[in-house]
Amino acid sequence: MTEGRKKTRNFGDFELLQRIGRDGPFHLFRARQVSLDRLVTLKVLPDRLATLERAALLRREFDAGSRLDHAGILRIYEAGDIHGAPYLAMAPVDGIQLAERLKTSALTPRLAVEYVRQMIAALAYAHERGINHGSLRPEVVWLTRDGHAKLSGFGCPIHFEDLDMDIIAGSVGYLAPEQAGGRGAVGKSTDIYGVGALLYAMTTGVPPHQGASVAETCRLIRSQPPVKPSRLNPGLAPALDVICDKCLQTAPQRRYGSDRQWTRLLADLRRVRSGRTEHPELREDFAGWLQRHGRWLRVAALLVVFGIIPAGWDRYQYTAAWETITQADAAPDQYARAFEHFERIGADRPFDAELSAARLLGHQRTGILRIDWNTEPPIWQNVSDEWSAIQAMTRILQAVRQKRMDIAVKALRSARASGYAPRTERERRLFAECELAVNVPNAGR
Repeated sequence: MTEGRKKTRNFGDFELLQRIGRDGPFHLFRARQVSLDRLVTLKVLPDRLATLERAALLRREFDAGSRLDHAGILRIYEAGDIHGAPYLAMAPVDGIQLAERLKTSALTPRLAVEYVRQMIAALAYAHERGINHGSLRPEVVWLTRDGHAKLSGFGCPIHFEDLDMDIIAGSVGYLAPEQAGGRGAVGKSTDIYGVGALLYAMTTGVPPHQGASVAETCRLIRSQPPVKPSRLNPGLAPALDVICDKCLQTAPQRRYGSDRQWTRLLADLRRVRSGRTEHPELREDFAGWLQRHGRWLRVAALLVVFGIIPAGWDRYQYTAAWETITQADAAPDQYARAFEHFERIGADRPFDAELSAARLLGHQRTGILRIDWNTEPPIWQNVSDEWSAIQAMTRILQAVRQKRMDIAVKALRSARASGYAPRTERERRLFAECELAVNVPNAGR
């Protein structure tokens, strides 16, 4: 905007009534649009500061904002360019920027929480329509005289690789780590961080991070958590420390979650607003907890009913079947029931070494097993684990049953010569049974 226009207080079709703030290089006015006889909030980029990139920001803000119609979002009327000075005409605001309000003092916790609650409603509305803010700072928050908070500046997310120092000057302390050179993409979780940063500022009067320079502030944002709000304002409830800490986590995934992301934050804020000061993460209202976790509780219940309980019972039966089948003197019907259990499980796990050993022993116990010893390789070879040892001992017992004592004796002596020593109770039982059946003296080892 030129000096001539400043003197006449006119800007094209707009009559400038009052300068009400700034947002980086953009000047903000309360104005009247003469042709339509309506009051507007006018955001102007003076021609001496205009660049293609900054003009594009206004265009993106118009494109995003014109799609949003919410009580907590400053409505956008039109965008244009007058004599090389791009502008944005928005709904009038009877109030001030949060940036101006914070120059006097911090807000009361109850008022700060109420404003944040309203901001969350506006952000949730925008997120549902696929629009993130990505640039939350006091300059884009408007506080009206009747106690409402309104947001502007949608569609212009800040990215570290193209920081405009004139735009972030004075508000760099509100950047999320992913906007200050840290890891992570700018998205919904960035707005969670922004909400926490605004709550922090409203209750303490200062941004979460302050360094001697932009570079120093960005380094602090990436590497250090902010000082707890209650250390700067001792009258704050500990619950506010917890809420701010959760919002201002360096890693985006550690902030309030993206699935129904605002629900838990709103529940925690309600506690503070109602004067309840307990730790919000330790005592949550049951209805809110169920709302957040009900789906997973139902999944867990189904797992218990259809998965964990049957699996536990199945494992119990499986262990009992092994116990039975390794007993040398169990009744034939007990062997049969145990073997049926292994057969049923083995149908789904045909290549399981443990089940193969169990089923082979089951065949031997129930008299089903028959071995052609003319083609059978030596019994005690390639024995490397419990299951191969059980299979070898099963063949020894079967050789005894088929009256091939020569094969059984040779196998048992091979086992002793190899230095085999039973490692489990199952193996010890079967090996003792083999020794008793073959009746080979220990001295023969």
